Amino acid sequence: MIPRIHRIIIPTPFRVGPVNAYLLPDPPVTLIDAGPKSAEAADALRGGIADAGVSPSAIRRIILTHGHLDHFGGAAALAAKTGAEVFAHPDDGPKFSGFRRTGDLLPSLLRRHGVPETLIPAVVDGYQSMRRLADPLPSFTPLAGGARIEAGGVEWEILHTPGHSAGHICLHRNGTLIAGDVLLEEITPNPIVEYAGDGQRIPTLPLLLSSLRRLAELNPAAILPGHGAPFGPAAPRVREMLAHQAQRQEEVAALLTDHPRTAFDLARELFPDADTLNLILAVSEILGQLDLLAAEGRAAEEAVGNDQTAYRRVGSRGP
Repeated sequence: MIPRIHRIIIPTPFRVGPVNAYLLPDPPVTLIDAGPKSAEAADALRGGIADAGVSPSAIRRIILTHGHLDHFGGAAALAAKTGAEVFAHPDDGPKFSGFRRTGDLLPSLLRRHGVPETLIPAVVDGYQSMRRLADPLPSFTPLAGGARIEAGGVEWEILHTPGHSAGHICLHRNGTLIAGDVLLEEITPNPIVEYAGDGQRIPTLPLLLSSLRRLAELNPAAILPGHGAPFGPAAPRVREMLAHQAQRQEEVAALLTDHPRTAFDLARELFPDADTLNLILAVSEILGQLDLLAAEGRAAEEAVGNDQTAYRRVGSRGP
């Protein structure tokens, strides 16, 4: 059986542009992602549900691909109105509850990696201000990788695909992949800084690359992404994304010297036009590449003054 799936395009205030939600109108009526919390997003979501010939009260399940604001921000309000059960991966629980872990650790992360003290308040304020785009979820039903769930009249397999977010999931059935943000046609997802329960930073870029390789092996024919139009198959796009990351890795490697440099120094050199509010994305990108280089024995992390961490080149760059 081929499930009926309606794509709903929802505006966001972010540079990435609109986000996609997907309505599966057959019982149990299911919504995949819900857009951010805003009047414009709520109007678009209501309109999309109506266009599919469904009453919002008929929605029984809301499945969230991950805990970023543009995907889950409107879910709590919709669940409260409809009584729908919300499903998500438990690794994104801190984000759904108000994403305090990353927000609370952000200032120390920025300091550790060389961001000047004068820039930190603006970055933190910008990050905190985004909380207006989501209501915290009081609870949700955990949905782990390998689980199967009925949605829209058919059974879907849940794939845990971390990297862009620790609890990112995709839904797969017979060559159709509802992909969230792990696989996009026009954008390479950022490996955003994540923390484990003990406060240690998670190496997100290696996780993202592993998730992409799994999707290339699966090679679903139809990709329903979190942003942009459907496309497919998966493998050619994954090859492009892996090539992009390999090129970026060499760009970061070329910036390393025998003297330690902070991730902020490298980010400023590689992304000179990044504004203050996008600084965390630039530093996340650099840290991800440094994790890969360190794992390959091409970069070494070491402590420098004022409790900072910096990275230096390992080995010879020449023949």
